[in-house]
Amino acid sequence: MATPVSTTSFSDDDLFPPTDTEGDDVDKKANVDKETDVDKEVEDIRNQLSPLPSPLPKQHKDFVHSLPKGKPDYRKFSVFTAGSIEMGKAVHWQKQMATMLSDLPITVCNPRSGKWNPNVTPEAKHQAFREQVEWELGALEQVDVIVFFFDTTTRSPITLLELGLWAASDKVIVCCGPKYWRHGNVMITCERYGVPMVESFADLVPAVRSMLHTKGMQLDDNGDLIGPNVHVPKDKPKKKSQLEAEIAETKREVDSLRAELSAKSRI
Repeated sequence: MATPVSTTSFSDDDLFPPTDTEGDDVDKKANVDKETDVDKEVEDIRNQLSPLPSPLPKQHKDFVHSLPKGKPDYRKFSVFTAGSIEMGKAVHWQKQMATMLSDLPITVCNPRSGKWNPNVTPEAKHQAFREQVEWELGALEQVDVIVFFFDTTTRSPITLLELGLWAASDKVIVCCGPKYWRHGNVMITCERYGVPMVESFADLVPAVRSMLHTKGMQLDDNGDLIGPNVHVPKDKPKKKSQLEAEIAETKREVDSLRAELSAKSRI
């Protein structure tokens, strides 16, 4: 696996514009028990998603839609929906992607689920926050395809972070429309690291299917996977320095073996 690298930097003011914090303490106390439902309906005001087909795809018996907290039940091939959530403000592209892929014998890991307490600050010391992030990081490592959808009505800084982390992994596909505020940054990053990029959800679904086939997914006439549908655990991504050290060590071993064979041939 290629080494994930960070590709694009943004200032804090770009990602998190200054806001008027007057009254924050009062608001936090008033809303301490309130939770944000990230699964609530969101109007697709820019018509970013395609209409669902009728009838819907028939769900494959081996299809798994995996959500946070529970350990993912991985099939041999799997997809992670690593795009805009924005505390429930983004359109429900993850759910629609899962529906459109549900006829395949795969696992779709979807980090968007349930309710979230907005007063849980994004700090490592908070158990709920840590569990969510670790679930996502673990799934990102294990899946075969990471699909990014940038909702053009959001800023999605975490999505930008994850794209930078995985751009060089050779398992990423991106959907980013021209109205997204950092469309240019996303496009240039994709071009530099050879990441397939489309600008509409209508083009994203077939592109994900195509990448799954490129990764080796083969189906028979019944739509079942050819061969055992068993997940092979993947190692954690290695740092570039570690990969270079391993390559250098392998080269030394090869050179030593060649020298040994050459010496024997002269005897």
